[in-house]
Amino acid sequence: MKYVINIRPRQVIRDFIRSTVKGPTSDFWYGEVIDEIREMARYGKPVRIFRRGVRRFRILDNVGFGINEIKLSGSEKGAASLTSYIGGIEVSAPIYLADMSFGALAGVPNIVEAELADELMLISGTGEGGLHPEVARHRRIFVQWASARFGVDINTLMAGMGVVIKIGQGAKPGIGGHLPGSKVTQVISQVRRIPVGVDALSPAPHHDIYSIEDLKQRIDALKEATGKPVFVKVAATNYVPYIVTGIARMGADGIIIDGHGAGTGATPLVVRDNIGIPIELAIASADKMLREEGLRDRVTLIAAGRVSTADDAAKLLALGADAVSLGTALLISMGCAMARTCHRGNCPAGITSKIADESVIVDHDFALRSSRNFLVAFMEELRLILDHLGIDDVRKLVGRRDLLKGRCIDEVTARVLGIKDVECETGNDQLAVQGSVWTPDYSIYATQLVRTGDVVIVSMGSTGPPEVEPPKRLIDWLRFDGAQVTKPAIDPYREDIDVSTTLARGRLWLSMPVIIKPPRTWNDALIRAAKFIARANSVMIDLEGLDIVDEKHLVRVMWDRYVDGLGVLVVTHFGVSKPDLDVPTYIRVSSAGEISDLVSALLRSNDWVNGIILGVNDDYPETHLVRLDVELRRRGVRDDFDIIIDMPSVRSSGDIVKLIALGADA
Repeated sequence: MKYVINIRPRQVIRDFIRSTVKGPTSDFWYGEVIDEIREMARYGKPVRIFRRGVRRFRILDNVGFGINEIKLSGSEKGAASLTSYIGGIEVSAPIYLADMSFGALAGVPNIVEAELADELMLISGTGEGGLHPEVARHRRIFVQWASARFGVDINTLMAGMGVVIKIGQGAKPGIGGHLPGSKVTQVISQVRRIPVGVDALSPAPHHDIYSIEDLKQRIDALKEATGKPVFVKVAATNYVPYIVTGIARMGADGIIIDGHGAGTGATPLVVRDNIGIPIELAIASADKMLREEGLRDRVTLIAAGRVSTADDAAKLLALGADAVSLGTALLISMGCAMARTCHRGNCPAGITSKIADESVIVDHDFALRSSRNFLVAFMEELRLILDHLGIDDVRKLVGRRDLLKGRCIDEVTARVLGIKDVECETGNDQLAVQGSVWTPDYSIYATQLVRTGDVVIVSMGSTGPPEVEPPKRLIDWLRFDGAQVTKPAIDPYREDIDVSTTLARGRLWLSMPVIIKPPRTWNDALIRAAKFIARANSVMIDLEGLDIVDEKHLVRVMWDRYVDGLGVLVVTHFGVSKPDLDVPTYIRVSSAGEISDLVSALLRSNDWVNGIILGVNDDYPETHLVRLDVELRRRGVRDDFDIIIDMPSVRSSGDIVKLIALGADA
């Protein structure tokens, strides 16, 4: 086996193992997608083009060229030219083999990717964390300059053909790289120059890049030191067009934009599923602004994240990308079965295994042959797409939005994409769908929170809503921005972040904006335990309507009783007279009614009511929250009243942060 790192694997994987991933609502990379990639990897032949997307809420699946799907025999050969340029370097196709670090991957895949780049005349990114010694021997690599710079020195920077400054990545915008300590074995310790068994946590920001001007200094310094093109990798966020424009002005040769849902070796689940935007929106808006500013010809724009087929690639090129990055799809072609154990190091396919004796390792020759076949078939599909579009050179596809048609995408999305031709079948419902929020992923998440008491780390791309898991609530459609360059991230591993809040005009202090509401079916013992937990963690507990005998811990209780020492009094309608007790008082509202009338009633009770508990039980409680917040602000009294939303379907801290951003105090 061609593998210079001296380990004795327990097992060498020489074929594809069975994948248990089923339909498109369980994973983006579900069974049919994996099977198709594997077919291409086995035979090196194209399968089909102009695929009709099956993911109902993925924007890119609802964009196409208006040509029905064509199944191929495998013998078809395209005539169009795929020759492109990445940072002035000629490549045989507009494909960048994704930045995947040695340590996150088990070594063999890193070597295979570098070999493929040399053999097929592509470019391969090395990822963060030092350079595998055999990868360093290959020419067509871009080395990464990340926030931690593990194992990076001038010798590393001089390897290959270019340098990538990694500011962010799609799976975790605003957070640095994370290699769990269990995967930091002796080999990785030497390459990264860090202690064995200790988490390799990269800082969230580069501590010498806090502005676009700082970034220019790094770009200029790396260019002067190496004489090579310098790219900048950023995550796809709402203001990425402005960031990309700034990066272009600062002299970068290229920009890699990584969309949310991109693969990763390890990331907090709550970040993966809640931060960043789809790559198609980011690329289209970035390309448009670069053109408006007269900067488009200065940079190579690479689209990364969830590029699964040549159809995806063609659509992203038409939206403005010069090239696409292939990461997860390439790993699947090497044998990845989407077991999602990358962060644990016990990958059954030997792709992301911990690099130590007795590991399972993928066979080098199998991985090389399979991934080579996949890329050959992928490129052939792309040629055939161009042939059917009547385009003889792939560079002529870049920015051709006029070729695209939208299916059931809204006006705002179509405007961002720059697509004018949109059609939709009648009766298509783009709002929330029904079903339990407790999917298998989030049931496991809740269990892990209980067992570990720590942040839940996961791997690979997002399975969350709306693209994979069907959205069931309005907040499933919402995502947060991620900190990038001009808005540097706060480092959650090294800096204190205050999540406490005050209610009732400063009378109540909570360690976080959370109120526990135990099920009304719980017995006395469970309720007492919940009350103790609420007080111990300095949060409130809502026991309205419950008849609990003991009166301990009342300082942290929301109740409908008139008891001395009561923490918070809850009443159920505005007709109640002012209570004799001097306690914070809230009115629970179970019917939305007219928000303006509700606010008027609140103002009439201003001398004793501290706020509203919004417990409207309908499909879209978030809308009532926003309306109430907006109305209070319009009347100039928002700071006088708290809004507490009682929403039973909250399942993670990501949901809580979204509700706070929409206007809730807790």
